[in-house]
Amino acid sequence: MTIELTTNAQPLEIKLNYSPLPKQAEFHGMSAKYRLFVGGWGNGKTSAGCAEAFALALEYPGSVGLIMRKTRPELKATTEHQFLHGGGGNPHTDWTGCPEEVIKSHNKSENKLTLINGSIIHFWPADDPDKLSNLNLGWFLIDQAEEVPEEIFQMLQGRLRQRNAPRCGLLLANPNGHDWLWRRFIYMRESGHGHIHAKTKDNPNLPRDYVETLEKMPKPWVERFMEGSFDVFSGQIFPEFDRDVHVLMPFPMAEWYQVFEGIDWGYRNPTSCLWVSFDDRKNGFVVDEHLQNNKLVNWHAGKILDRRAQWGEPTQTMIDPSSSKIDPTSGRSVIDEFNESGILVTPADNARVAGINRIGEWLREDPMHPHPLTGELHPLHDHPTEPRGYPHLWIFANCVNLIEHLQQYQWVKKPPTQEADPKEKPLEKDDHDVDALRYILMARPMPSVMPIEFARGPNDHYWRKIRERMDGRGSRGRAHSMLGSEG
Repeated sequence: MTIELTTNAQPLEIKLNYSPLPKQAEFHGMSAKYRLFVGGWGNGKTSAGCAEAFALALEYPGSVGLIMRKTRPELKATTEHQFLHGGGGNPHTDWTGCPEEVIKSHNKSENKLTLINGSIIHFWPADDPDKLSNLNLGWFLIDQAEEVPEEIFQMLQGRLRQRNAPRCGLLLANPNGHDWLWRRFIYMRESGHGHIHAKTKDNPNLPRDYVETLEKMPKPWVERFMEGSFDVFSGQIFPEFDRDVHVLMPFPMAEWYQVFEGIDWGYRNPTSCLWVSFDDRKNGFVVDEHLQNNKLVNWHAGKILDRRAQWGEPTQTMIDPSSSKIDPTSGRSVIDEFNESGILVTPADNARVAGINRIGEWLREDPMHPHPLTGELHPLHDHPTEPRGYPHLWIFANCVNLIEHLQQYQWVKKPPTQEADPKEKPLEKDDHDVDALRYILMARPMPSVMPIEFARGPNDHYWRKIRERMDGRGSRGRAHSMLGSEG
């Protein structure tokens, strides 16, 4: 790559060995105001980010840019070093660092690099946001953006006001579940946002033994750090959950199915209510959801009564037992308010870890459990050494909040300085509908009893398939609790 740079002196021709890989070239060619390069380890995102930042600084003389990572030590040891000296990749094709001939000065105490065309690049961490308030930027780059809060990104957006500058943002990241990067760039695809996704194997310059070592890691690790999956992350509480397996398009429920309601009350935080219908075959179907904050009990009660017109009167309505707490001023509780509004509730079993386990049991595979719509068992020949099955818990596609929150439910991370094992405590974020589901399943609903006029005969296809599986299990059979996913 050759770049011509004109300064007050003679024109300067700069030759770089950098030859972008296909995914890197796509990143450089994007026109979006905010560009995200995301994916597996070693996919070339940091080299591409450094090269793009360098090109912006040269293309817009006098511009001010910011290169950032979460902490000062990480920034200095990784991104800043790679920008200045390269990342140690293929010296004939990879980014090898900012050419010395274009550097006018490097003030290490101020972490400020000045180029000969007047452009300035600051190297600042994200852990001191007060320093950002006075910046007047032309562009910025955030490395390992998944480690940085969205508020920092928003603050930098507000600093892009320099004239004669591209006024754009570059973000480099490894997937970390359905976080703010996923929401902005993948799910919502907000205006002005674009992304490039690259896997580890998209970089042919990596040493073979490095790739082979990564491939031997556990499957969830490979999916996250090699394939760059947003659906797998550390601390995930329900890895059993799979949208492709557990989510069904809505279909009618039999009028004799039991319906349970679960309520997790909140005002500033949202109040959640779920409706779960149970058939006679040990299936539970989450058929509907309600999630809203900043509303009073009577408003929520009205919405719940409206849904009952569709789903019928519940067998039981479970609620967070803390709702029984008496307000010292009014002498009443949230439970009192719901009861008075026509919603008769029962305090739930709030054993959190046991309830999490209970949800996991309903989500887990059960080779002896048929699909609720087809009555078919999962084919044994697909996984002969580890039979797969179907779950007992299914979620209708209209329950979009629960689907998202189940997948993102995670344990509180262990602090880096803590040596003891972390406590089994879930992160209390976007968990209100998960709590409502937990209240229902901890009530241990029994399967519905089919009225005699609907009773199935001994040759019913469903039960015949069960008998065939039981008769043919042989030495491959093993005990299973309730459970599962197929994907």
